[in-house]
Amino acid sequence: MRTKAHASQSIHHGLTRRDLLRLSGAAAAGAVMGPFVWTSAKGQAFDWKRFRGKELFVMLAKHPWPEEMVRWLPEFEELTGMKVKHEMLPDQQQRQKMVVQFTAGDTGIDAFYSSLHVEKKRFWKAGYYENLHPFLQDRALTAPDFDWGDFTEASRKTATQPDGSLSAVPAFMDALILFYRTDVFRDKGLRPPQTLVEMDEQAKKLHGPPQMYGIVYRGLKNANASTWGGLLFNFGGDFLTKDGRANLTSPEAIATTEYYARQLRSAGPPGVVQFNWYECSSAFSNGQIAMYYDGVNFANIMENKEKSKVAGQVGYALLPKGPGGQYAATFMPGMAVSRLSKNKEAAWLFVQWSTSKKNYVRQLVAGVGVPRLSAWNDPEVKAKRKYPEGWYTTYLEALKIGYPGLPEIVGVTEYRDIIGVAIEKAIEGADVRGVLAQAQREFQELLDKTEKG
Repeated sequence: MRTKAHASQSIHHGLTRRDLLRLSGAAAAGAVMGPFVWTSAKGQAFDWKRFRGKELFVMLAKHPWPEEMVRWLPEFEELTGMKVKHEMLPDQQQRQKMVVQFTAGDTGIDAFYSSLHVEKKRFWKAGYYENLHPFLQDRALTAPDFDWGDFTEASRKTATQPDGSLSAVPAFMDALILFYRTDVFRDKGLRPPQTLVEMDEQAKKLHGPPQMYGIVYRGLKNANASTWGGLLFNFGGDFLTKDGRANLTSPEAIATTEYYARQLRSAGPPGVVQFNWYECSSAFSNGQIAMYYDGVNFANIMENKEKSKVAGQVGYALLPKGPGGQYAATFMPGMAVSRLSKNKEAAWLFVQWSTSKKNYVRQLVAGVGVPRLSAWNDPEVKAKRKYPEGWYTTYLEALKIGYPGLPEIVGVTEYRDIIGVAIEKAIEGADVRGVLAQAQREFQELLDKTEKG
């Protein structure tokens, strides 16, 4: 069972009590305070065009938030007089390319989308992040309506390093939930599962290949570590022991892996060990899957009427309760400035524009969850949002029970590879205890190497 210490950490990537009180207060007020005028010390209005003529390069990962944001780049160019070039790659490829360039001392990247749940400690230790605190505190560099206090307390803490430096501005907070086909459940007389046992039974009942597969989540090594971790919490497990040692052979980890592997073998699609989130969401959007466990922000894929066959037929629910309780694995990327950039101040203008109140209202309207409290009760969101009420309520409920979906260590990528290989082998039929014993040894060796000092 999870301890009180675990419970206190469960708000780390979600909503703190203070966040919830502020969100409730905003809802009761029924409106959000509009932008205000803040002049510089010399009485001059903030100058968005102070770096006109510069060209920025931004490295992005292929996820809903960046995909929405790049649609508005012409507005930034008109506002600032700068030009923006960008590259968008699948997250693992983006991460690998950035490490290569940063390690080589390449100054070509000015701003970048950073998956803090993977990169936070590693990039900080390597010196890739520019500390944003000095920019944030400079009235000549930060627009008056940016409002750092509008970000959730939890997200601000997550973007802050142990030394107090600020590595990124929170882009969005993702939480893992269960998507399900409302039409299929209705036809079968089923309700969303309330327990993991019930979810397993329903997956088998709804499994009717090749037309319909009962359930899907990530099988591909490395990628599968995130969804496996979410199940681990509900089984009562954790990545590390109380004294910070590897914990992959605990009874809870064994039970989680047995459940994960058995369910995908008995009710998942063929070739699932090659499925990352993209393959999973595509299969669900094409109408081939009854239930899908992954990030809540993928709703904008499911609800896209031009590309999804199941738009309007998607239900949203928390991952069902397990023997260890009910939690939601959460993840938080952010926008960062490269320490190697020759255009740091100009890149900061891009970062604050991309994470502005206006853009976060537009993100939320499009179905991408954001860490700005004001956006959730903005009248425009309530009037124009493109996602169903169930998405909205499930998202907020998930944040209340949110728990970091990966261990906050330097070697997150290596950890994901280690446990990912074990999960993949288990799905393919290998002995669960054997593959976890190997993962335990490798994970402890990694911790001994990277977490000292």
